[in-house]
Amino acid sequence: MRDALHDAGRALLFLGACLLAVTPLPTAAANVKFLGNASYSYSGNIAFLNADAYANYSGNGQSGPLRLELWAFPTPYAGGALDAGRKLANFQLESVGAGWQTNGVNSGPVVFTPPPNGTWIFAMLITEISGFSAANEGYTPDDWRNFSPPVVVGAAAPAALTPQVGLWWNPDEPGSGYALDFRHGVLVVTVYSYTAGGAAQWYLASGPLSGSVFSATLDKYASGQCIGCANTIAPTQTGNDGIITIGFTSPTSATVTLPGGRVTRIQPQLF
Repeated sequence: MRDALHDAGRALLFLGACLLAVTPLPTAAANVKFLGNASYSYSGNIAFLNADAYANYSGNGQSGPLRLELWAFPTPYAGGALDAGRKLANFQLESVGAGWQTNGVNSGPVVFTPPPNGTWIFAMLITEISGFSAANEGYTPDDWRNFSPPVVVGAAAPAALTPQVGLWWNPDEPGSGYALDFRHGVLVVTVYSYTAGGAAQWYLASGPLSGSVFSATLDKYASGQCIGCANTIAPTQTGNDGIITIGFTSPTSATVTLPGGRVTRIQPQLF
């Protein structure tokens, strides 16, 4: 019985040694860096990744498995976690011993996965498997190169436009005007106009400026404080007279579409 237990113990020790032999243990990443330039090109779903050379600046030992990876980030990559980025392509590299380098890296055609529409900073990374991270299949960055200019994928977002604040008008339509104020992406428009019977009528319209276009209801108010009255009375909104749309062609020129379809061009009033 004792011999049987002894043999079983020896078998378990042997099995444990075998498992240690085939199970990779976490290792510290080597000091692998780019030498010279890195570049890329892509067309459709195919990319080509290139690097002049890479070297292992560690004092001793061999690097772990290495990859050349192309990523897209919303801002230039500065090291650390890859959570904000999108991996676009990768190519397996040869591991390299301490003090050695590998020259002339050319991936040939590899699969390319475009990032979503937007503006991206592309970056080339040398990554190494260390076993300390489950992200990116265990590969962590050793070195990287950001590329410029930014890459725009899909339709470019319309350029932000800031209209000149102040009194606007159409010089051919004296007596009417538009007071514009713009802050934090919100445009407030006060319209000075008249009713069909000739009585003065002012409106208030406010809302976000989407690129270069503003649209809102022309709200009317009544029963407020008179100009010479001491008492303070909050006015009451009495409805609106339809939609006003302003399309800015520059910070100092715009086309206004008014209820009923009338269109007029306005500009800042100089005085």
